[in-house]
Amino acid sequence: MADDDLMSDDEQLDVPNNIKHITSIRLGQVDIDCWFDSPYINVEDGSNEKDRSIEKLYICEYCLRYFLNNRKYRQHMNECNRRYPPGRKIYEHPDGLSVYEVDGTTSQLYCQCLCLLAKLFLERKTIYFDVNPFLFYVLVESDKRIKNVQHIIGYFSKEKLSDEFYNLACLMVLPHRQRQGFGRFLIALSYELTKLEKKTGSPEKPLSALGQMTYKSYWHSTILSKLDEYHRLQIHVTVTELSMETGICIEDVVQTLIDLRLAHTKNSTNEINFKQPEVRNRRRHHHHHQCDNNLDVSSVLIIDVDALRTALNNLSTSNLSSKHNQNAFDSTYLRLISRR
Repeated sequence: MADDDLMSDDEQLDVPNNIKHITSIRLGQVDIDCWFDSPYINVEDGSNEKDRSIEKLYICEYCLRYFLNNRKYRQHMNECNRRYPPGRKIYEHPDGLSVYEVDGTTSQLYCQCLCLLAKLFLERKTIYFDVNPFLFYVLVESDKRIKNVQHIIGYFSKEKLSDEFYNLACLMVLPHRQRQGFGRFLIALSYELTKLEKKTGSPEKPLSALGQMTYKSYWHSTILSKLDEYHRLQIHVTVTELSMETGICIEDVVQTLIDLRLAHTKNSTNEINFKQPEVRNRRRHHHHHQCDNNLDVSSVLIIDVDALRTALNNLSTSNLSSKHNQNAFDSTYLRLISRR
């Protein structure tokens, strides 16, 4: 994007012929060191073509337009009339967190710039310009001093139609906002949207090392909390029901139970039973699932109650010493989404 020209939302970026190394960016009032290269285009500063290094790129945190020149960046900031993402607000918490759903087709330029920004901090990201098939969920925080101003924290994207039932394609939290629970917030939102669609989902794979760690943490705590609820209410459920109630696909549910060493099974994994023979638990029936009364022993997933208690205690201890509950997603503040 040329630093002299203002591009409208109906314009789009072209695929670049070369990539320059960008050392750092200025995003709003924050300087951030870049981790990886990103194919920003038309940021030539008159330097020799062989010089592929840019010391600092200036990015408007509201429209994501970018500049090499600090003077032009400041001029743009005085003229830019955007103070929050395009799209519609689908989440608004009284503490100041909001989420906007941005369509890659209707806000193509913004979404392309968002992908370019994300590539500075994501090694495996490969899609920057073909944003039409995606929805972007941009997490922002309201400025505590200036009304109607919101600062970007991160985002996740998802395909509008996914044959593989992926509910998240890419997730990025800006480096200076990491380790504050925002990655977990976005993951929880992705599953809440999946549940509203009456589906289950899984993130696009392979996951990065950081992504795998964040997802495992979310899966562990979410499934453990549900199992604790079932056990306290003396309820038996199928794995399918656990999957539908959490939005987590069956494969990820089963793998999580195995990873936590809570369950074992010989063949299929249809029903969850708690390993506590002296307690006669009732079955709970859901109108949208048929419970199979003909399951043999080999098809039953056995949950070790003692192991469950140990895992829950470990989770509670971990949560006390971490920031899992900081900036937690609260579905109460998710606005009704009628279009799906």
